[in-house]
Amino acid sequence: MNMTDIQCFIKVTELMSFTKAAEALYTSQQAVSLHIKHLESTYKVQLFERKPSLKLTPSGQMLLEAARDIIDRENQLLNQFITMQDEFVGEITIGLPPNRSTAFVCEFTPHFSSEYPNMTIHLVEKTSPDLSAAVKNNEIDLALPLVSKYEYFDSDLCEIVPLETEDLYLIISDGLLRKYFSDQYPACKTAFMEGVSVTDFSHVPMFLHPASSRLHEAIVSKLVQNGTPPFMRIKTSLTSSLVSLCAEGYGVFFSTPMLLKHLYDTQPKCFESLHVFPVMEFQGTRKTLLLYHKNKYLSKPLSSSIHIIQQIYKEHKCVMDRIQAER
Repeated sequence: MNMTDIQCFIKVTELMSFTKAAEALYTSQQAVSLHIKHLESTYKVQLFERKPSLKLTPSGQMLLEAARDIIDRENQLLNQFITMQDEFVGEITIGLPPNRSTAFVCEFTPHFSSEYPNMTIHLVEKTSPDLSAAVKNNEIDLALPLVSKYEYFDSDLCEIVPLETEDLYLIISDGLLRKYFSDQYPACKTAFMEGVSVTDFSHVPMFLHPASSRLHEAIVSKLVQNGTPPFMRIKTSLTSSLVSLCAEGYGVFFSTPMLLKHLYDTQPKCFESLHVFPVMEFQGTRKTLLLYHKNKYLSKPLSSSIHIIQQIYKEHKCVMDRIQAER
């Protein structure tokens, strides 16, 4: 069995398009067609029905199941060969939702690289449904999707490990509190520690992600429904670079526990003039999961990675206690 034929076949089944498969594999449509024809000739079967739309035949479905088993076994062999060497080399591939890589890599790298100094960490950003597909197709080793429910995930194929139930926090300077809540200041600082509503801050300038962010889309939707659309001073996915502007009173932004810990660890001076308040509408609305294929051979580096990830996510829930204790 030609592995290039098999990989090409799997890509066509994923995308159900010879043209899109060719683009994804950086080859021509003619080359893709030749690989499929070679498989059909080898096994003397038809793998796809071309009309009215492309779909697998029963023979094609049988080959797809066998092909996935073959790819799984090849990955297991590769991992086993790595562990037989005197030093661990190669790479691990970890998938995350967009805008999570910076905070994650700062937490994960020191632990992993101290154990495996000769290995490469390959981070891939995809949406949560795409992360699930990438795990099933063995394109990535581990995934950290962020979901409100488990509808994307096949528990028959994937190991699903809950990591954290995610809260949301509003970050605001003392100057903005004094300006926009003058009739409640300074008592509001204590009251807001119990929780705030996004609608109470609709009149305050905001730093928000573009509309492609589901969380920020939900925030904007909540404000619009309340009849108080936000004033978005800045729309950017690079929120972490705006902490100093927030501290200077140019706007507020919203943070998840992972990002909050990263920002507090890397820019503690800015937090001397910032307040962090839990947002009540978005407490525990999403979960971060650890996802990997059930047939994945868990080499020592992968097993270590799972343990490291579980440990660093446990630390996120403590960040608010640290901020309050150190202020």
